[in-house]
Amino acid sequence: MLKKTAINKISELAAVLMEKGTLLAPVKEAAGFNFREISDAGQVNLHFHNTIISPKSAFFPQMEDFVRYQTGKSILEAAPVELNLKPVFLFGVRPCDVKSFEIMDIHFSGTGAVDPYWKKRREAATIFGHAFDLNEAADPAEFYHTLGIGAADPQGSDIFMVTKDNDLLFKSITPKGKKLLEELTMLTEASAGDRKYFEDYIARGHDYKTRFASVEPKAIATEFESIFDNREFWKNVSNACLSCGVCTFVCPTCYCFDICDETLFNKGTRRRVWDACMFTDFTLEASGHNPRTNVYQRLRQKICHKYSFSIRKYGVISCVGCGRCTRYCPVNIDIFSIVEQAVKAKWYKRL
Repeated sequence: MLKKTAINKISELAAVLMEKGTLLAPVKEAAGFNFREISDAGQVNLHFHNTIISPKSAFFPQMEDFVRYQTGKSILEAAPVELNLKPVFLFGVRPCDVKSFEIMDIHFSGTGAVDPYWKKRREAATIFGHAFDLNEAADPAEFYHTLGIGAADPQGSDIFMVTKDNDLLFKSITPKGKKLLEELTMLTEASAGDRKYFEDYIARGHDYKTRFASVEPKAIATEFESIFDNREFWKNVSNACLSCGVCTFVCPTCYCFDICDETLFNKGTRRRVWDACMFTDFTLEASGHNPRTNVYQRLRQKICHKYSFSIRKYGVISCVGCGRCTRYCPVNIDIFSIVEQAVKAKWYKRL
């Protein structure tokens, strides 16, 4: 099913989705664009390349309460925080970010220990994927195409959107998406020309590139295994790193978290908050021992997790090439250049 609407009528579509549930969409802020819950239909803005922070917080919030309790009382009186979710519409997600949800599904739902918070949010959500604008220059920080992700890949979306001149085309990808499109009566039927344009646009998405190397998962996992103990290599690539953690917080596939308790006036809350393997105290043990005191050890952990450990354990690279880690790194560390150097690491002397 393919439908369309004029781009200048997006606010009308947003208003209808807001009546049906919670709408999360790109909003222009002082520093750039980010996904936010929409309170005014006019806030939705699709004139963006990609958001600063990935939309993973729709399913994995930066701070999330689990249990509320009172100190001095029995643990049996503690009350779990229930998720009373309305339908959620995640509108305007780029293909690389859509792919990240599938990778995060493995970590939160596919290992046998299902995270109920992630699972319920995913089930409540309808994802509107949105193709990159192929008429603008590609961002050199991005490399999703090297990982087999096209700039206009509809896979993983419930509904996929492509811009055509002054119109926005909507194609249902899943039964959930088809049902929703049928309910959105303000959309009009697309023409045969629109359908051809849509299919051609999807195909063109694989030619939208900034880098031309390809990454084969098993091969790159082997490369990183072979240089894991090569301190010279890791010190060289991490020399500028500040361990600030920006790369992990903007990343769509980083999922480290901490569980902490906060009490005030005898009322307590147990909550989950984002954490990062790049932080100095991330591996600090109660004994005082820290197995990763050096920056190179922490950067090695981050990169090897994505390009080696995840491949060996789940068969997938835990990176989607969105380029955020490179784009927002204060010292311009480029993760893909480290991958390229790993392939050439035979030039380095093993220590």
